[in-house]
Amino acid sequence: MNYNNRVENDSTMTMKVVCAVAFVTFTFLFLFFSQADVLAVAQHVLSKGVTAYSPLVGALLITAVLYLLQRGLNTFFKINRRQHWLTYFPSMLTLTVVTDISPDIDRQFTFGGWLWVFPLLMLVWFLATLAISKVQNCEADINSRGLFSRLVWVNVLPMGVMMMLCGIVSANDTMFHYRAKMEHLMVDRHFEEAAAVGKKSIEADSSLTMLRCYALARQGRMADEMFKYAVCGTSQTILPSAKGTRMMLYPVDSLYRFLGAKPRATMTAKQYLKALQLSGYKSKAIADYILCGLLMDRNLDGFVKELPRHYAVNDSLPLHYREALTLYTHRRANPLVIYHNQVMDTDFDDLQKLEDESKEASARKLAVSEQYFGTYWWYFDYGRK
Repeated sequence: MNYNNRVENDSTMTMKVVCAVAFVTFTFLFLFFSQADVLAVAQHVLSKGVTAYSPLVGALLITAVLYLLQRGLNTFFKINRRQHWLTYFPSMLTLTVVTDISPDIDRQFTFGGWLWVFPLLMLVWFLATLAISKVQNCEADINSRGLFSRLVWVNVLPMGVMMMLCGIVSANDTMFHYRAKMEHLMVDRHFEEAAAVGKKSIEADSSLTMLRCYALARQGRMADEMFKYAVCGTSQTILPSAKGTRMMLYPVDSLYRFLGAKPRATMTAKQYLKALQLSGYKSKAIADYILCGLLMDRNLDGFVKELPRHYAVNDSLPLHYREALTLYTHRRANPLVIYHNQVMDTDFDDLQKLEDESKEASARKLAVSEQYFGTYWWYFDYGRK
């Protein structure tokens, strides 16, 4: 073998190793860290709860299958030069399809546009690859060698583009990822970690709020921390329902066992919680669900009437109840309950002064958010309605 052939073979081998390492590393990390929770939800839904998804085993198995697919295609087409990256296209496309999971998969499973996009892209790829495999020997030699050779980068850069597109097209609904991760953690009984998912996000949906309420209730922290997160929904969405909020992975029966009884199919969340109360099921969780539901509805008058049935009205009340009472006392000319706490009153006065300093609504909301997001006061006036 002459020197030029040896250089070319060394460069080709380096390029193939770099591409393989890049593909395997990206695929495994993408599956294990980014898509594990939504894949767990998808497998649970599609198998009707018969099988469970293991993030490690799933990532290893899918990565191995996709890499073997590439190896098989490369053996058939033998593209080992500038267009070697094309042999990874079917594997990357399959990875994208597998991870493009709809947030509504529990209601209707469909491949959507992939039913025609996937075959079309594969046909275009096949024709292009077949043509390139016939003419690749006519390419001029690339004499550079090593990890940073031109041959390596003309293959790595297109692979990087494919990886980027895979991340963009696959399941990237933030709320869906939050919900899937929360449910996955709750299945493992990690309720504290589940409640903290998406803590820094200022966005939420009603299902995410419902899940977080349950995770907090399991720790007895619902009335102290619920409004420290973004909240979306009403008292009617605080529990799973057939047409509204739902759990896709965590068993709904576990939630109802925690509260005390399973509701009738026609019951709304309000009716269910009231029925529990009238039937003699009394617990801190039920009380907090009822009271926090009223606070979600911004129903301060209803809250004040309901509160004494569950708690003594004093400074030992949970944080959000004290905040709600302070707000009620300041907003009602003739309050049924008068609550004063020096620290709370001072903080509320500071809030009002801050609001008075900002004349424009957008500037006022921003200023208040910076200091008071996480309080019931912020939710009452500025939270999602």
